[in-house]
Amino acid sequence: MNLYSVIMAGGSGVRFWPQSRRHRPKQLLKIVGEKTMIQATVDRVAPVTPFDKIMIVTGVRHQQNIREQLPGLPDNSIVAEPVGRNTAPCVALAAYKLAKMDPESVMAVLPADHLITKEEDFRSVLQAATRLAVETEDLLTLGVVPDRPETGYGYIHVGPKVKEFNGLSAHRVERFVEKPDMQTAQSYFKQGNYLWNSGMFIWKVSTIIKAFERYLPVISRAIEKLYPVLNSADESAALVDIYESLPDISIDYGIMERADNVLVIPVDVGWNDVGSWTSLQDVWNTDEQGNATKGKILSLNAKGCVVSSPQKLTALVGVEDLIVVDTPDAILVCRKDRAQDIKQLQELLKQHGYQGLL
Repeated sequence: MNLYSVIMAGGSGVRFWPQSRRHRPKQLLKIVGEKTMIQATVDRVAPVTPFDKIMIVTGVRHQQNIREQLPGLPDNSIVAEPVGRNTAPCVALAAYKLAKMDPESVMAVLPADHLITKEEDFRSVLQAATRLAVETEDLLTLGVVPDRPETGYGYIHVGPKVKEFNGLSAHRVERFVEKPDMQTAQSYFKQGNYLWNSGMFIWKVSTIIKAFERYLPVISRAIEKLYPVLNSADESAALVDIYESLPDISIDYGIMERADNVLVIPVDVGWNDVGSWTSLQDVWNTDEQGNATKGKILSLNAKGCVVSSPQKLTALVGVEDLIVVDTPDAILVCRKDRAQDIKQLQELLKQHGYQGLL
């Protein structure tokens, strides 16, 4: 049974403005280390899914940048969606393409912009989950064992254990829940039967296609019409004709929350979704005052700040809990508890004629 890694790289990463831009989203940035996030993702899975079994689904505007960052990938490994339609159409397109290439394949669906520090453990999980996906024909998702109450992640309510294998366990999913408030997050953490929803999935290609046919037939019928031209030179033009008509819907909402054959595998792989500037306090080195910094920074009686200043010196004096990001053409200063509002800046920039900074 062949395992393929499908890497979803269509996100815009607007919460990382001003470093992230339309032409340079989060997955193309070196936010965490010396590699861009998509380079790190590909390197992480390459030992178990070599380059000829990696598929990256991205937007047309990012296709060339990804080719330049990943020159070792075959040309047909990078699939460009003509317009973004959330994760369900992305997964469906990849599934039908793989079904035509290798009908008995298993696909791991992975975001391009997450951090995983325990890479060997992660690869072991992928290999074990592949065997389980073949054995059970269930839809598998990875749930991260939480180490604290967290309001920034969705959760998975864990049901009964149905299988033990290779030191792992698989459980029925009771339900998926949205990002909670702090009181609810504390309750989840105390109960111990809730996991963070990582957005990573493993399933047989044939299993997920059956799920699309049952739960999202409007997508499956549209992609099926393209089947004769999938993986051919005519594919791109055919996608333009149908993609805008596809619903904008996530794989979580469209299938995972509705399906009755979903299993979750609890994992501890050093996972972080790197969802906003505040998440970097768990990633970057911090000083004694809890400041997480990257670049040239001096701190005098400053506490709990997140600062990126690679080009020029940034000095912090007597401030607390700020995000400060310096780029050649824009500077962001934001309270940490308002980090999610950075996304709203996109509209403000448009209104004031700063489209060039989007």
